Amino acid sequence: MSENHPGLVERTFDTGEVQLNYAEGPAHGPPIVLLHGLGRRWQVFLPVIPALSLRWHIFAPDLRGHGKSSHLARGYRGPQYAEDIACLLRERISAPAVIFGHSLGGMLAMWVASHHPELVRALILGDNMIVARRLHNPMYTALFSGLRDLARHSGSVEQIAGGIGRIALPIPGTDESVTIRELPGNDEAYLLSWARCVQQTDPDAYEMTLDGSSLEGWNGETVLGGITCPTLLLQGSQELGGLMSDADVALATRLLPHHTHVKFRNLGHALFIQQPEPVLRAVTNFVESL
Repeated sequence: MSENHPGLVERTFDTGEVQLNYAEGPAHGPPIVLLHGLGRRWQVFLPVIPALSLRWHIFAPDLRGHGKSSHLARGYRGPQYAEDIACLLRERISAPAVIFGHSLGGMLAMWVASHHPELVRALILGDNMIVARRLHNPMYTALFSGLRDLARHSGSVEQIAGGIGRIALPIPGTDESVTIRELPGNDEAYLLSWARCVQQTDPDAYEMTLDGSSLEGWNGETVLGGITCPTLLLQGSQELGGLMSDADVALATRLLPHHTHVKFRNLGHALFIQQPEPVLRAVTNFVESL
């Protein structure tokens, strides 16, 4: 996966607290903001950017502590991440934007839409938790602990890719585990692109997720109650590691005034990162309906 896409320019925005790096595409339509998940960076959206940039004006930031944005020791609470994005929307983006958030990015998108409704035209939530549960899921605990340790020891991209491949994830309901390299879709090229993300992530971002402090005080029901814009829920399969639960979807369906829900039975949490086509179809249908 190439680092850049023709037509995208990387820029810097100073929030007053952090320098945010973001990629901006040509102004081919209304603004759409792409928010990546924990331990990633804006480039994870490259599989969907070419199609989206034909009709939309893309803004894809690196969250604080990720990619080329500033690192702040223990500075990774949900509202801090989200207020950076609200600031970017206010200062750099001229009209209410569609926000497409994946994983942690989806939770931040919800926060911005709930607390700053005037900045958000519509939401696309990519397999994020809605009711924050401590990561009791042994698979995610093993994953984020392994990634944190790799980020701390800051080896070469190749060394980190090898390390990611060797992280052992427990198989639910058994005493066995499987390494990331053995899971479908995790080929050499994919592990290298993931390693580039991990190499640029502050280990504290993983640590605060593992100890629960990054989402302390998060109340999904309250946040949903403040969201009035059209919202698309993209749900991965929980059997394949999806994080958006059926209970999350039921709560969102009850509280959101305008919602659409698409469940991908054959996609796990990574969604578009490994299989962009079905996700793009759902996203395109939704944004065209606005």
